[in-house]
Amino acid sequence: MATFEELKTGLETAFDSDGAQGIEAIIQINIEDLTNFFVDINNGSLNVEEGEHDNPGLSLTFDSEETMEKVFSGDQQAAMGAFMQGKVKFSGDMTVGQKLGSVFKAPE
Repeated sequence: MATFEELKTGLETAFDSDGAQGIEAIIQINIEDLTNFFVDINNGSLNVEEGEHDNPGLSLTFDSEETMEKVFSGDQQAAMGAFMQGKVKFSGDMTVGQKLGSVFKAPE
């Protein structure tokens, strides 16, 4: 099981500031039985904070850390598969979620 700090570092490593230009979004991330945190994307910058945000634009609840990593890997097929299999639940503005593929990239 990853710690919050490890998850944060992973997201920061996968973050593509060029792909995040023009995007402003707050995404609440909940991983069942592990942790809750939020991601604040603001026009090419990223801030990841532990805890609950008062007013996220999108909330994602993952069944596991592995599912979260698939969705944030930039692999669109893996992300869609996770949604179709019910491993990810969401509420809010899903158009923000559709932009995640350009914001987060798998390390090369």
